[in-house]
Amino acid sequence: MVTGSRRGLTVLGAALLVLLAGTAGAAIDVVLAGALGVVFGVLFVAGCVLAATRVHPDDLLGIVITPPLVYALIAIGIGFAQPTSGGAGGGMKSKVISIGSDLILRAPVLLIGFFAVVLIAAVRARHARVARRDRERALNPPGNRHRPAG
Repeated sequence: MVTGSRRGLTVLGAALLVLLAGTAGAAIDVVLAGALGVVFGVLFVAGCVLAATRVHPDDLLGIVITPPLVYALIAIGIGFAQPTSGGAGGGMKSKVISIGSDLILRAPVLLIGFFAVVLIAAVRARHARVARRDRERALNPPGNRHRPAG
């Protein structure tokens, strides 16, 4: 199930959210400017933040690896979708160089999205751990704790 329950998105659902947001930004930038730019950066980071805030607490570790994977997929997809600028002689080598330069030149967008996800996931994991501990304490008051005979 992609959407999970009312408790939050699954990792797959969150990854699809980042992929859709990033792809929409990339498509807009390619149409308007011919290369990845500001719209891609804003939508990619926004998708990362939204996914990190909406993912189920059990899937927080999985969402941390999502931004680099989605970023690479988008950069590779855009690189292969764009026509080669080197003419007929460029071929695969030109495409690989173009994809590599997109991966490197747009790395700040990836880093911002990645660190935002890591920060949000760390804060949410801490809150989930505290809430779990409080629930356990509420279920086992100090007077009702079972102590082993010894």
